[in-house]
Formats: sequence, structure tokens, C-alpha cells
Amino acid sequence: MLRRIFLFITVLLFTVTAFAQLEYFYPGAGNMNPAIPTPEKFLGYAIGAHHTRHDKLVEYFRELDRLSDRVTVQVIGKTFELRQQITAIFTSPSNHQRLEEIRKANIAGQVTGNTENIPLVIHLGYNVHGNEPSSSEAAMLTAYYLTASENEETIKWLGEMVILMDPVINPDGRDRHTHWANMHKASPVVADPLDREHTEIWPGGRFNHYWFDLNRDWFLGTFPETRNRIKFFHQWRPYVQTDHHEMGTNATFYFDPGEDASNNPVVPDYLYKTVYPKYAEYFSQATDKIGSMYFTKEAYDKLYPGYGSSYINFYGGAGFLFEQASSRGHVQETNTIPITFAFTIRNQFTASLTTVRASLKEKAMLLKMRKEFYRASKEQQVKSPIKGYLFGDANDATRTNAFVSMLLLHEIEVYEVNNTTTGDGKIFEAGKTYYVPTAQDNYIMVRSVFEKQITYIDSSFYDASAWSLVHAYNLPYAELKISFNPGNRITVLPVHVPATPPRSNYAYVISNTDYNIHKAIYHLQNTGVIVQSAFRPFTAMINGKNKNFGYGTVIIPVNQQKISVDSLHRVITAAAIQSAITIYSLNTGYNAGGIDMGSGYVRTLNKPEVVMIIGTGVAASEAGFIWHLLDQRLQMPITKMDILNTGRANLSRYNTMIMVSGNYSLLDKTSTDKIKAWVQAGNTLITIKTGTEWAIKNGFTKEKLLPVDSAKGIPARQDFDMAVHIEGAKAMGGSIFRVDLDTTHPIGFGFTNRKVSVYRNGLTFLQPSVNPYSTVTQYSNDPLIGGYIHPTTLKKVKNSAAILIGAEGSGRVIMFSDDPNFRGTWYGTNKLFLNALFYGGNINVPQVTGIAETEEKH
Repeated sequence: MLRRIFLFITVLLFTVTAFAQLEYFYPGAGNMNPAIPTPEKFLGYAIGAHHTRHDKLVEYFRELDRLSDRVTVQVIGKTFELRQQITAIFTSPSNHQRLEEIRKANIAGQVTGNTENIPLVIHLGYNVHGNEPSSSEAAMLTAYYLTASENEETIKWLGEMVILMDPVINPDGRDRHTHWANMHKASPVVADPLDREHTEIWPGGRFNHYWFDLNRDWFLGTFPETRNRIKFFHQWRPYVQTDHHEMGTNATFYFDPGEDASNNPVVPDYLYKTVYPKYAEYFSQATDKIGSMYFTKEAYDKLYPGYGSSYINFYGGAGFLFEQASSRGHVQETNTIPITFAFTIRNQFTASLTTVRASLKEKAMLLKMRKEFYRASKEQQVKSPIKGYLFGDANDATRTNAFVSMLLLHEIEVYEVNNTTTGDGKIFEAGKTYYVPTAQDNYIMVRSVFEKQITYIDSSFYDASAWSLVHAYNLPYAELKISFNPGNRITVLPVHVPATPPRSNYAYVISNTDYNIHKAIYHLQNTGVIVQSAFRPFTAMINGKNKNFGYGTVIIPVNQQKISVDSLHRVITAAAIQSAITIYSLNTGYNAGGIDMGSGYVRTLNKPEVVMIIGTGVAASEAGFIWHLLDQRLQMPITKMDILNTGRANLSRYNTMIMVSGNYSLLDKTSTDKIKAWVQAGNTLITIKTGTEWAIKNGFTKEKLLPVDSAKGIPARQDFDMAVHIEGAKAMGGSIFRVDLDTTHPIGFGFTNRKVSVYRNGLTFLQPSVNPYSTVTQYSNDPLIGGYIHPTTLKKVKNSAAILIGAEGSGRVIMFSDDPNFRGTWYGTNKLFLNALFYGGNINVPQVTGIAETEEKH
């Protein structure tokens, strides 16, 4: 009986909310222009009664644009699923007439903050996580209010501000969740948290098309959604930017300031000590007025530059984070009273209007903030002994250019280097090297890209504790402490078109040091070309000069093909152009040094036929990193097989299987034995992080995890309140380490330096193999490059294995302790994974005499 009463009240709350829109969302709003339709009138349902599809949301914004001279909608791009990315600009009709003039004046006043006499520019951003949908509904309410309101305050806002709005940051993820919530909505609505409406299936709506978290991508710029948004940001450089999220159903509402100890120390503290507390006064007054509970100062860091609420901080602006307890559907029970979708929307809408109100009232403070930012930035730059950074890999133009493109995306000044020079004991070749001076307006972002370590106040991290991108790209670089005269500044990278390789009647060779080598290999294999690889280096005569080719050099024999010489040349030329790689022609198999073309160390590479297990229990983001890598950078298909289909799958059609992090509890013994037999038959299993742990624990290899330290004794007694700090410090938020790579091993082919930077954010620890040839990469005794790591964790990392190869029958298991494809940004370690994919089938683990006895003793 009580449950029926409870559900009746729940439905009543939901219904009242649906039919009292104006009073609920706009109490005391004053007159509204009747010519402007409310979202409810346009959509045909009350806000909060249904989840709005992205296309309908776009239609509503276009309708506001059509009906009003206060708003302009523009398309800034599209997603992978072909949904439009739109932005809306709200300001007075007279400001719209001179919008470009205002934009240019705002940009011109960036460093000085001399924008007192032009409208204040702010930016409202919504729904970066698709299954946190309340904010985009609030965006429609905000858009309606700014378009239709006729009260004096709103007129003043529009006359003295330019309000930019991104109503849906993640359209693909939003629609995935919207479809889920709507198709499972019942009538009457069901508030039980276990109802299917509230329990999305894998991968959920949080992510974009490739299962990436776009709220980590502002700094990385991996995705078109983000790149389009960053370009729009730099066109305007707003003073304020909001980022609206949702959190656990039993939480309340969060607004800044966040945890004081988690602020980024390179950003001037005027933002943290003055701006955030002042805005909090406005937010608290507004939420108090509507009776919503909230919290501040307890969580959420501003360390990492890649959040929507932190990126602007590195350009002299103020980013604001809002976190709303989620209904994850239309209404859901909590540990107090049910939370409705409409309620979550109202809090987000209240925060939006309050941000607008506070920003105009505190315009003088914002102008001072920006002046202080650039003053402090200049002061930091003058005090630093570093005058600039040289970088570039002469053997890998693709990876170097990708890094340059990322710098240009962030408006960092980059210059050509026209003369070969040295720095930090390294040689940097002319025409293949670039220079970034520290004496530039965006110095703080330069620091964030290049510096490997910052000073931390706290030891608990919401996310990464290190993000040096020059290490992510694994590029040779040097810190210059003397003045340097570079060449011209570049703003756009020229498109490199390699020379057409001369037609050969004998063989073609490709150095495998460039990032795009696997793209070239797959293009060739997919067109039926037989591709080989040299497992030993050699020196060949190219255009009358000796040229050295390293381990793993790609060889395409001409007379061992199933296609004609002319057809092969056309395919070779297309591969060179598509991959932007130089391909050389050979007219003899006799080399000046090293092995010859007919050597037994030249081995044919099998075309990878890859399957990756996905689904419930599997880390969606890690799987997405791989899917995106192969799709977008190699144009190579991969079968994404749901874990529940493993038992009925014909595994013989694949030669490579990938298992990323996951618990794999849905794989029963029959399925596990099936995979094991498939490996033993000569195939390759590649595992990452806890996927590696699963393989070891299930007997796929004799390699071992580091044993748990059982000799610790009883820990010292601690106060209960210290648990979150003490145990939180032991977590691995994400840091950068150095490993030693065997560059003669197929996994290390194409690397020219044994010292490689890797990213670690997990607690998978591997023992070095008792087989001396099976530990491909190993952490050094002093491995930390940047970031925080607890001393007990560092002890485990030291000298542990990072990549192991284990034999299993005729096949092999390639085990990664870390994710080499992290967030689509670790260009420097992608090659390790791709080598495992393309060369793995050719790896035969050497057997060592007496190893069985060694294993017994071990």
C-alpha cells in the first residue's frame, strides 16, 4: 500500500511538473514575447516529460533564429554520425549588426583586458556526456528566455553582452541515451532504480561515436567535435565558459569553487581566490531561492587542461563546472524523495541564467582577471630559464606534423628551423625541426604542453596528474636556455606529397620509422600485395648513395606477386600518396651491408584479421581507442564482437584477438577454453591492462603478475576521516613513465631510441619474464617522468615489465601492462600496439635451455 502511495506521488510530481512549465521554470520572469514559442509549444510536450532528440533541439534553435533578431545560429561542423554541431549567439539586434566588429575588438583586447567598452563575451556549454541530458533541455529554456524575455534585465544583458551557446557538445552520445530513455519510459513512469529505463546497456550514452569521453578532449583535440569547438572558442575567446554535468542520483547539486588543493598551480590564483568565490555567492543565492541543496569545495579538480570547465582557465578566462544529481530517465527514487527529470533541468537552467547575471554584474572583475592572467603569465615566462623548445623526429614526419597541428589548434606560436642545430645533446635536422618560443602570449599553455612535472598540493586526483603532450607524442625535444633565431612562423602545415617511386622490376622498400607505416602496409595487403619485413637491418644503394634501413623495414618483392609489375607500381604509388610515406625502388637483392633481399630474415607478413571482444564488463573507452585508431588512421576494419557471441563465433576467420581491460566474467570455461585452443593453433592474443591479468589468471601463459606484498604487517591506526585522502593517494590517476624498449624485437620495430615514454593509469604489474627474450619493454629503476605516484606504487613499477610475450602452443599472447593507445593521443606508443597487430603473427618466442628449471625455482 505504501509503495502504491509512493508511486502515485511520484507520478503526480511528474505530471504537475509537466503542466506548470512557466511557473516552475520561470517564476516572476515578467513579460514574454508571445511570437516566440516556448520549447513546450514547439516540441509538443512539456520540458522534462520526454527526452528531446538532437534534431528536434536543432530545429527549435533554428526556429528562434527565424523568428527573432536576437539570435543567430551557425553550424560549426558535424559528428561521425553526421549530426550537426550548432552554436547560437544571443545579443541585441544592434549588436548583431556589428558582430564581427565586436569579435575582433574582443580578440584585440585579450592581453590587455581593454574591453570595457565592448560587449562582454561569455559562452554556455551543455551536455558533453550524452547520458547527462538535463543541461541540453536547460539550454532550450535558456535560449527561449534570452529570445523572448522583455524585462529590463534581459534587455540589458543583450545590449551589453554577447552570449555564445553550445547546446549539445556530444550529439551522438545524447541521442544514444535519449533513444534509450524514451523507448523504455513507461506510463505511468517507473521510479524504481532497477527499471530498464535507468540502467543503460553497454556502452551507454556517455561517450561519443567511438566511445571516447569528450570532456577529456579539449587539450588533446583528437575528435572533430572538439576541434570544431576549439576553433570556435579561439574565434571569440570568451571571459566565461560553463560546463554542465550530472552525477549520482543520490547526490545534490555542485558548483565551483572546487577542492582548493586541486587547482592548477600555473594558472594565476586570482581565478581561484577571487572569481570562483564571488560567483559562488550568486549561485548560492539562486539555488537557495528555489530550495535546492548543493555543495562546493569538496571535489572536482581544475588541474587537467582538457576539461570543458578548465580549458578556458589556461587562456585567461573562468570555467565553471555544474554537477547535477541525475534522474537517469524521467523520474527515479533516491534516498529521500524521487528526483524528476524536470527538477534536474531546473537546477541547470537556474545556473545558466545566474552565470549570465553574475558575469555582467562582475564585468570589472573579469577584466581584471584577464589582465592579471597575462601579467602573471609574462612574469612566469621571464623568471623561467627556458627560452624555447626545439622538437622534431627526422625519421617520422607524420608524428611530428601531428604534434605541430595540435599546437596550432591551441594557438601556440610555432616556427620553422632552417639550419641543423643541437640541443640537450641531440641533433635536430633542418627542415624537420620546429621551435616554440616561451616568449608568447599563450605561455601558460606552452608550459602545459611541454613541462613534464608541476608542483602538487594534494595527492588525490580526479583524473590525470600529468599530461605533457611532447611525451605523449614521444618526440625528441630540447629545452633551450639561450636565445634562438628560428625561421618563419607557420600557421598552416603544408601538405606533404611524396615523390612517385620509380618503377622497379625487383623490389620496393619502406623504412618503418614513420607513424603511417602500418597504414601503408594495410593498404598494400588489402589490395592483394604480398608484403614482407626484414627482421635484420641492411644497407641498400638508393640513387647512388648508401641508405641504412633498420629492423622491420618493409619489403615488397616484385616478382613474387599475383599482380603485374605495372599494377604493383600503381598500388605502390597510391600507398605512398595515401600514407605520405617515401617508398624506394631497388634493382638488386644484393645489399651493401646487412642482410640481402632473399635472406631467411625476410619474412612475409600476414594481413591482420582482427576481432576485439566488447560488451558488458569491458572497458568501453579502451575498446574505443582501438576502434578509432584503426578506423580513422589506418582505414582498417575491425570486428567488434559482443562478449555474449564468443561461444558461437567461428574464431578461425581471425588471426588476432584483442582483449582490453575488463572483468570478462561472462566468458564461461567453455568460451575461455575455446579462445585458448584458438591461440594454441597459431594465432595471436593481445591483452591490455586488466585484460592481461585475466589472461594470466586463466592460464593463457606462464608469465606472472607481481605478487601481492604480504609482508606489510598491520597498518598503523588512522582517523576515519583520513581514509579518503590516504587511500585516494594510492590510486593511479595517470602519470608518465620511462621504459626501456628492445628495438630489435618486432614489437619495437621502427623505434630509433630505446627510451620510450609511456602513460600508466592502472595497477597491473607484470614480473619480468624468466625467458630473457620475452620482456619487450621494462620500467627502469627510476621510471617516473611526470605526475604523482604513491611511494608504495612506485616500488611496484620499478623494474617491472611493461610488455611481455608469452608462447602458447603455436601461438602467442602479447601482454601490455598499460594502454598504448590512451585517449587517441599517445602517438608515441601507438606503434607498439600496431606492431603487435601487424608483426605479432611472426613472433616465435625463443626457447631457452634450462628455462623450466629456472621457472621451478622462481
